[in-house]
Amino acid sequence: MKRTAIQIIRQLVTGPKDFWQLIAKQDSCIKEFVEELKNLEGEGLIKREGGIFKLRENSKKTKSYLNSLCDVCENGIDPGKIGKLKKTFEEVVKERPLPCEDYDQGFMRVEDTLKRALFIYERGDLEGKNIFILGDDDLLSLAIGLMGVANLITVVEIDKRITDFIEKRAEQKKISSIEVVEYNVLDPLPQKFCEKYHTFVTDPVETWAGLRLFLQRCIKTLKGEGCSGYFGLTHLEASLKKWHQIEKFLLQCNLTLTDIIRDFSFYPEEENKWERFYQTYKVLKEIPDIGLPSVNWYRSSFIRVEAIDKINTPSIPSPSSFTELYLDEETWATPLPPSE
Repeated sequence: MKRTAIQIIRQLVTGPKDFWQLIAKQDSCIKEFVEELKNLEGEGLIKREGGIFKLRENSKKTKSYLNSLCDVCENGIDPGKIGKLKKTFEEVVKERPLPCEDYDQGFMRVEDTLKRALFIYERGDLEGKNIFILGDDDLLSLAIGLMGVANLITVVEIDKRITDFIEKRAEQKKISSIEVVEYNVLDPLPQKFCEKYHTFVTDPVETWAGLRLFLQRCIKTLKGEGCSGYFGLTHLEASLKKWHQIEKFLLQCNLTLTDIIRDFSFYPEEENKWERFYQTYKVLKEIPDIGLPSVNWYRSSFIRVEAIDKINTPSIPSPSSFTELYLDEETWATPLPPSE
């Protein structure tokens, strides 16, 4: 089912709505929205009585709408509104693996991981979809799995500690939609993942080589037009010139930017226990004796892209080493990679 159709039906699950109430809760242009309304009516899934739209009985099996929108700003995400889900996720991530400097890891706040899952849901990119996640120290797969709306959630991750943890928690919570595969992004993407997914999510390393490689791997997994992708990107280790490069790359692939939410995710200093990493950070070498941070200063924006035509994924060379993958002249808060 198309994203717009999902967004229409999930609103009608809560009760009849008029045209203007429905159009305010979806993302398509007016022309596409009207076409989808007519399609749903023609398929017998919804009916119109005057100016009011309702679900027909054969659509009643649609899952209830998980409303997490903030009541104040109307388009922000408030995980507190999904209290039971938030509490369960907080329990699930307890005793998670700490970041490993070998892989430039660091997980975001629990509420920010949940915000990501809910934002992707609001855009209509989870329900009945196949989701591909490249790297998951944030445990986003578990947050999505607990929502119970995705068809398939595939996690590919290099760190066996994380793959084992996700598998263990998924089994404990009986989340059958999650599959976990150990994978090094420097290796070619296995063919079994190509053109199989509706949505990808990743947090790429922020060298130009790393950004392009992570996104290329993910874009290859998408089925085609209308599919979407999400990734984090900072202004701390990615200059505007690098942002410009990545935007050009996405356009080359026939993907367009639809959303950029600045500083959507923060990375907690205390929980990540990064103290041992800082001695290798370039920022402390350039400005010595500034001490360790007393606030959660590292944050990233969340970006959504969508394929507007047949996807064109260029072949690119893989970096020859972890050093090339992780470090460039802008990565001032990235630990030195393992010796090779």
